[in-house]
Amino acid sequence: MASGGGDEEADAVLSDVEEGDEPVPISIKSPSAEDLSVERFRELLAELDRERQAREAAESTKSELQVSFNRLKALAHEAIKKRDEWGRQRDEALREKEEAARLNEKVTAELAEANKARDEVSKQIDELAKERDGLRSEIGNSNHMLATGIEKISGKVSSFKNFAAAGLPRSQKYSGLPAVAYGVIKRTNEIVEELVKQIDATAKSRNETREQMEQRNYEIAIEVSQLEATISGLREEVANKTSAVEDLEKKLSEIEGEMKEKLNKMENEDSELRELVNEYDDKLRSLESKMESQRPLLIDQLSLVSRIHERIYDVIKMVDVNNLDQSEFSDSLFVPQEMDTEENIRAALAGMESIYELTKIVVEKTRDFVEEKGREIKSLDETVGRLVKEKEHIGSLLRSALSNRATLDPSSKTNELFQVAENGLREAGIDFKFSKLLGDGKSHNDNVDSMGTEEDEIYTLVKFF
Repeated sequence: MASGGGDEEADAVLSDVEEGDEPVPISIKSPSAEDLSVERFRELLAELDRERQAREAAESTKSELQVSFNRLKALAHEAIKKRDEWGRQRDEALREKEEAARLNEKVTAELAEANKARDEVSKQIDELAKERDGLRSEIGNSNHMLATGIEKISGKVSSFKNFAAAGLPRSQKYSGLPAVAYGVIKRTNEIVEELVKQIDATAKSRNETREQMEQRNYEIAIEVSQLEATISGLREEVANKTSAVEDLEKKLSEIEGEMKEKLNKMENEDSELRELVNEYDDKLRSLESKMESQRPLLIDQLSLVSRIHERIYDVIKMVDVNNLDQSEFSDSLFVPQEMDTEENIRAALAGMESIYELTKIVVEKTRDFVEEKGREIKSLDETVGRLVKEKEHIGSLLRSALSNRATLDPSSKTNELFQVAENGLREAGIDFKFSKLLGDGKSHNDNVDSMGTEEDEIYTLVKFF
């Protein structure tokens, strides 16, 4: 807008100059015939000569002024063209600066996404440390996440270079997750190098543009100093443009400082990312070594599980021999494997499940056995009570019968009967003498007190039965 206004003002000035250069008509009064005389005629001729000479001098001066004006006009047009060209170059420099700023923001966003992908990888590695039984699946997930993350990053920087065409870099030295991590680190290094190249190219283009602007400012300053004597109106505009250029240089220097800071930050984050990946590699190797050291413990655990399984099966056979089906709980499912840790863990879990099932069977069989034995004991208790009652009844009958027998017939047959009873009691483990009842040959009618004592002894004997 400022350059357009300057062109209009310059055209207006030039048009005013051109309009002011038109010749002024000279009016000559025609003398009358009465005043015309020789002397007057000579004076008029002399005056006409002077006027002609003055007109010729004025025309020569006008031509010289016209040439000078044309030269100044050409110089003014050239200065205006150079000013417009400088304005276009300044606009191009501003556009390049904005493109560099957008590129910087894009790179910052991509680095933020890379940090997010790195955080996701760290979370996956923490989950691997907490869950040993899902180690291989978690490693597969980590491989997939690393591959997809680096593919996304490669896709986002595909405007600079196509990294996803050749796939991840491979290494013959590593395999598994270290190989994927190596490929991700290698690809990240390539992306960072490409971004550094792009930033260097942008900085180089910016420096070239600044040098061109400085050179152009120098040339404009020289041209303005040459035209300063003739075109004083352009001096103020050149001063304003110079201050604008200085502001632009200050802004460019500030942007350059910010770019350097961001580049340093990117380099620091890249080094931190490398250190983090190396740390995760060390943790993974230590975890693998721990798994290798725990493999013998798993084998011993499987052996103990097999032995427990056999012992529980023996208990079940002792409790219930007829109803056991060993085919349902075969211990061939958890035989120790020498190399496969995951299979050993699964076999241990299967063995523990089998032991749990066998334990439930043992509990059920033992409960049934205890209930059956309780019923048998209860039946035996009832039988013993019934026999005790019968024994007491028989004892009372025997006591009364013996008392009556001893009273009525204290003969040798009675003694033989007592002897047979004593032998039967002795065979039953009871040492009792019926001779005490007879008082060593004394009759039953000696006294009543001794008879009462003997009856008490017989009663005690019957109760003992």
